[in-house]
Amino acid sequence: MRKGLMLAAASVLVLSACSPAESAREESYREQAAADTAADTAAGTVRAVAARTPEPEAPVAPPAPIAKIAYAFSYIMSVPKDRGAELMSRHELACASAGAGYCQVVSARADWTSREPGGRLELRGQPDWINRFRSQLALDAQNAGGRLDAAVTNGEDVTRGIDTAATGAKTTASLADRIRDLQARRGGTLEQRLQVERQLADLQRQYDAQQLALRALNDRVQSARLTLEYRQGGVMAADSPTRPVARALADAFGLSMGMLALLITAGSVLLPIAVIGGAVWWAVVRRRKPAAA
Repeated sequence: MRKGLMLAAASVLVLSACSPAESAREESYREQAAADTAADTAAGTVRAVAARTPEPEAPVAPPAPIAKIAYAFSYIMSVPKDRGAELMSRHELACASAGAGYCQVVSARADWTSREPGGRLELRGQPDWINRFRSQLALDAQNAGGRLDAAVTNGEDVTRGIDTAATGAKTTASLADRIRDLQARRGGTLEQRLQVERQLADLQRQYDAQQLALRALNDRVQSARLTLEYRQGGVMAADSPTRPVARALADAFGLSMGMLALLITAGSVLLPIAVIGGAVWWAVVRRRKPAAA
């Protein structure tokens, strides 16, 4: 019994001795965990602030000034003779059907009966409509049995002309206003007032001419010109082996028709001469017969 009590007392002493050490160790663990948590929280805060802080943007170059360019397009199509007139008429009708606000026919000329048949169509219209129209020209020529031979785009920069006309008109208007202010003041002879009136008239004519030039340049920028040329060809391509034969036959036919036309012209001139000469000869012969008898 005594031995058991002694063992129990020893166990209590050991436990009481270990308890402060374990408590100190647990306290240190808790402090370390708290420190780690605080460090993580601080790091997260720094990252969040860094994410919210915008980075300095790279310098952006200013956009280039927009030039005012007047465009002109030129297309050459080779189509069969019997389809060329139809294709040209369809293009002209498409422009007229679009309306004057989108397209206008400037000129149209065609001759499909000459030795070198062809046609020429000039259109002027709104740039977007012209671009959509010319994007279908190659397909139109192909559907007509021909091909698109050439496509040329020309652009003229009229920015300087527009700026010059606008500045000149502004200067002229300002000068005219100053002269009118001086004219409104009393004083001066009649001759001086007449001279001021002539100067104002000259300035008004100059201002009107500058406004017309400015309007013409702006109209060129706000519209585009399209020139279409139709030539005979298409089916007989340039590299076709039968093209020389076809060309020779066409030349022979043209030469034969030319000779026939020359004979007809000569006959129309010589026939009256022959009739008159025959009549005179018959009259002379008839008068000689009684004398001989």
